[in-house]
Amino acid sequence: MQYNVAQLLKEPVGSVRRYELQEMIDGLDNDLELLGPVVGTLQIMRTNSGVLVTATLSTALRVECSRCLEPIVMPLRFEIEESFRPLTEVETGRYLRPDEFQGEAEDYEDEALLIDEHHILDLAEVLRQNIWLSLPMYPSCNWAGEGECPNLIARRQMLDEMQQTEEGSTLAAESEEIDPRWSALLALRGQLNDKE
Repeated sequence: MQYNVAQLLKEPVGSVRRYELQEMIDGLDNDLELLGPVVGTLQIMRTNSGVLVTATLSTALRVECSRCLEPIVMPLRFEIEESFRPLTEVETGRYLRPDEFQGEAEDYEDEALLIDEHHILDLAEVLRQNIWLSLPMYPSCNWAGEGECPNLIARRQMLDEMQQTEEGSTLAAESEEIDPRWSALLALRGQLNDKE
């Protein structure tokens, strides 16, 4: 998601470019599994110290439900509003120092908010950060019925069966290796586990 803003930087403050987006973004982040394109509207406006990017975007991701651990589709809708500053003047190519701009110093040192020396504005990092911020902290499959989620119930049953199988095989293996004089204690341990 790169935009050449050289012409816009030559125009007066308040000049605007609008774009309709529908882009597949592969390789944005290895931990984000995008299921579709990023769709929405993007506006780039000339300001006195660079450009202001505003966007309303949506996409869908595959995430893991925090309750049942099953993969689910999570639709996302988010907004972007960021100021970008150029590294160089368009007409002269002169390097622009951060103190020549208004605003917070840390904003002008953030590499994600810089327009490179070729006047290319790259939205990839800002987009990646906004996707992470718009994800719910604990995504869930939003089971709307009564009781617990059916996926969660099935997952618990599967884990219980696996645990019982492991315990049975562990007890069988231990009983083969145990000195017969200790077998009475092993039987007692089995009875205590059954009571729990």
